[in-house]
Amino acid sequence: MGPFQWREAFRVGDDGVDGQHKELFNLLADLHRAIHGQDGPLVVQATINQLLNYTQEHFHDEEALMRAVAYPDYAAHKRLHDQLIDEVWAMYIRCSHDQEGMEVELLTFLNDWLVNHILVRDRELGRFLRENGHGGEGTP
Repeated sequence: MGPFQWREAFRVGDDGVDGQHKELFNLLADLHRAIHGQDGPLVVQATINQLLNYTQEHFHDEEALMRAVAYPDYAAHKRLHDQLIDEVWAMYIRCSHDQEGMEVELLTFLNDWLVNHILVRDRELGRFLRENGHGGEGTP
């Protein structure tokens, strides 16, 4: 199994969060294909836009879930989301100015960040949800 693919190890135990994480990996795979395929720069840019917009939507939904269940680590978790968005938009701006290789750097950065974030921070959220009777169907 290669990069940019959902794995069962990423399951946090909330259907909504897990479904959105799967979609993020699908979008990363789409971006990988766009960058390394025959697609032109406009398709790559459109795919990056779609990925970034969906990431923001996912963060919004995940943060709403955390607030709804009074997740005690909400503020720190949200700060990580905000930092990622800031970093990614800065990379996106560099990509849009034709800096060669920035798309691949962005793709790798997002994949690594998503994997690490899910395996550590989101799994902590999943554990909190299960321990407090909120597991299974999610808010997002």
